[in-house]
Amino acid sequence: MIARGFLYTICALFAFCTICIFLLILMPLASASVSSVYAQFPETPAPQYSAFLTATGTIVAAISVIAAILTFWFSTRAARHAQRKQHTITVLLETRLSSEFQGTIEKRRAHFPEYTDVSFEDWDQARKATAPADATPEVIHAQKIKRDSALALTTLLNYYEFLAVGITEGDLDEDMLKKTLRSIMCNLVDDSRHLIAGMQKVNPNTYEHLTILYGQWRKTDARDINGRQNERPIPRLV
Repeated sequence: MIARGFLYTICALFAFCTICIFLLILMPLASASVSSVYAQFPETPAPQYSAFLTATGTIVAAISVIAAILTFWFSTRAARHAQRKQHTITVLLETRLSSEFQGTIEKRRAHFPEYTDVSFEDWDQARKATAPADATPEVIHAQKIKRDSALALTTLLNYYEFLAVGITEGDLDEDMLKKTLRSIMCNLVDDSRHLIAGMQKVNPNTYEHLTILYGQWRKTDARDINGRQNERPIPRLV
């Protein structure tokens, strides 16, 4: 709104200056008859008059160029903003509402339900879960559920890391994503904060954009549906 108002001000100033210049030129001729108008213009204009016309033309040209540049800049900026919002909507529809994404959420819940802290050790044990050779089909299936759940958890974290990178690079609209995904993302990171800390101990760059975004979005007084403290900071392991 401020940028648009500034553009309108520049255009109005340009129009005002143009009108004033024409008035300054025509006012001396307003009282003259039509037959004597041409007599008002000397065959050889005075140097001051020529300098005035040159300066006036330069000012008008400069204002025109500035107005054109500002119009182009604001139009490009508005188009970029609209494109970013449309891209954000597309990403949300193609992922969060897809059956594959919903299936990933269900696999995560099978062994790592919401509002349950996940340590690096628990996750690492689950992703490596195997059944002995003589295990029953039930045991083999149970171990597979653990592995799938561990993979699903990191898949969800990778998804939000992708969104965080998109926000950082200016490809996704942060305001729209914050309004739609803030609580969901913060709940996931809160559950996985010890897991993320364990991964970052090995590689500090793991989920670096998600960590920064979580720090910006989380609420220090947040509570989960059970009334317990939520959205806690990600610990730093030495």
